[in-house]
Amino acid sequence: MSKLTVSSTFNLFYSGSEDRVERIRDGLKFFGDHGFGAAEIGAESFDLLGDGWRAQVEAAAEDSKRMGVTFTTAHLPFLGGGGVKDEEFMKMFDTKMRNAIEAMALLGVNYAVMHPNAPTMPLKKFSRQEQYDSVMNHLSPYVEYADKVGLSVVVENMRVISGMRLSHRYCQDPDELCDIADALGVGVCWDFGHANISGLKQSEALAYVGKRLKAIHVNDNSGIDDDHVAPFMGNVDWRDAMHGLKLTEYNGTFNFEVSTKAIPKDLRSSFADYLMNASRELISYID
Repeated sequence: MSKLTVSSTFNLFYSGSEDRVERIRDGLKFFGDHGFGAAEIGAESFDLLGDGWRAQVEAAAEDSKRMGVTFTTAHLPFLGGGGVKDEEFMKMFDTKMRNAIEAMALLGVNYAVMHPNAPTMPLKKFSRQEQYDSVMNHLSPYVEYADKVGLSVVVENMRVISGMRLSHRYCQDPDELCDIADALGVGVCWDFGHANISGLKQSEALAYVGKRLKAIHVNDNSGIDDDHVAPFMGNVDWRDAMHGLKLTEYNGTFNFEVSTKAIPKDLRSSFADYLMNASRELISYID
């Protein structure tokens, strides 16, 4: 596993450009300059509700090939927050989701990440069957569309919303997540920060996931909220987590998903270097 390609979500760099194509090009250069062989791109990188998104994707694909930094993973749109979404909103979301699936297929992404549409619920109101049915009804059409256009998708483990005690969120536990993945015929993306908030022993959880694992989101937190800080800045047990990764025989990208919104642009380079050093330390726990 020591040869895992190191990757990060696309928020790692800063670009002052208003042009989407130029921003992506700036990001690819930044990643390459700091030793990242790949990047995870989010759907928000493209104007998926506008007329020019295909041209944006084609330009990004050309730049990726020319610069040698691949888009191995991507994040598809997801339904955030609670409450009922009206018909107009869902129609817009459906268009954005299907365009995103096409876009990631055009980019040649290996795996695109989907979130189960499961809210955090009080335990006394939680019904596993109801949540299973809701997630399957929401995701099945998009998995079918992804299959049609040649894109492989994965489902990500969830976590409860901070402050909601005695609550549960469907797919925070590996058995629920794997039930959905198996029913949809897709793989799994494991978010180490989400698992930490859920109080899981990650080596045991990942052993359950096994070879379903196709993508990872590496980030840390204090076990309370989804802080998305860099490894060793929270309380994730990284030796146990990396042991779990070894048990899965994972061979995808070693992909960071960390928040950078508070990091000044002049410190982004040194932060990227820290992540590369952290990746070497973490991967050494696997070997």
